[in-house]
Amino acid sequence: MASDPVDSELELVHRALGRLRPHVSPADARALHEADWSAGTVEEGGQFHRVLVCAGTGVLRMTRAHEVGAAPAARWSPERDPARQLGRRMALLDGLDAALAEQGVAWTVPVALSDPVPAGTGAAVLQRYLPGGPHPPHEGDPAVLRRLLDEIAAVDVADPRIAPHLGRPFSFRGPWTAQRAEHVAGIPVRLAPRLGAWPGDDVDARTGADVWADAVARVTRAVTAWTEEPPVPPSLVHGDLAGHNMRWRAVPAADDAPGEVRWELAGVLDWDLACAWDPALNVAYLSLWHGEDQVERLAVDAGEAARARVWLGAMALETLDDAAARDELVGGLPNGSWRRLLRKALPRVARALTALG
Repeated sequence: MASDPVDSELELVHRALGRLRPHVSPADARALHEADWSAGTVEEGGQFHRVLVCAGTGVLRMTRAHEVGAAPAARWSPERDPARQLGRRMALLDGLDAALAEQGVAWTVPVALSDPVPAGTGAAVLQRYLPGGPHPPHEGDPAVLRRLLDEIAAVDVADPRIAPHLGRPFSFRGPWTAQRAEHVAGIPVRLAPRLGAWPGDDVDARTGADVWADAVARVTRAVTAWTEEPPVPPSLVHGDLAGHNMRWRAVPAADDAPGEVRWELAGVLDWDLACAWDPALNVAYLSLWHGEDQVERLAVDAGEAARARVWLGAMALETLDDAAARDELVGGLPNGSWRRLLRKALPRVARALTALG
């Protein structure tokens, strides 16, 4: 959802412009001051923030009072307060920007152009504008995507410019506790009477109602074990590497292919959940947008592909857990919504079980 900026948001821009960082060049500072921010657009889609976008010039990031999309049962804590985390997240972008520049990659990250300024109970900061838009879904050049994964993997998570500012695994929805797993395991019993039957019975013998608890346990225990005892050295994981967090530009293809375009990556947004974790997660995130049939082509080897399939299954269980919690809070989600969700989630769980062997 997008809207025009209001006076209070334009006032935040004015205050942030008074706190530009030393690295901002005089020309860029002049452009930021002379831009018509009132003609910008406020976009509401971020989990941790809203943004006022002044296209071609800069972005004002405004933290939310709480995390949109977090699990309904999540409790407030300093670690979950976007305003308190803003300084750390901007410091991480500084470290990533320096490390990626040393690699010579062709894309960038939205570093802070100002120091944070208070905004009621929240905070705001000016950031670099990244051009482009999301890649068309369900497609993508595997070679281009694999190169991106290699560039991310090449960032040293022990780099002192980066390590202190990384988040922790499972920082958004939390780890798979026994209580959480039990909550998901009980979904068939609660839903079958409403839907007439448990759809998992028709998807795979391993997702049937009578064995669903075992399926949940196998997937959640696997990803928990990989987090506690990593099967490969942890590397940089973005946390939501897909969709509108990636800014692509369409450029003309070769001269012998008139009318065709190729997609070049201009930048990657929203590193708020970045941490040192299993690199198979980046494969899983990309496949959610570019197509799950890409998993084997994006992974470095069969082991990473298998883990990506299991992570996709765990993500499916997370969506079911969240939906079940919201179902209980609002007195019942529409049955049609449940059926659509299960049509996506159950096959992913089945593929995760296949990957586990």
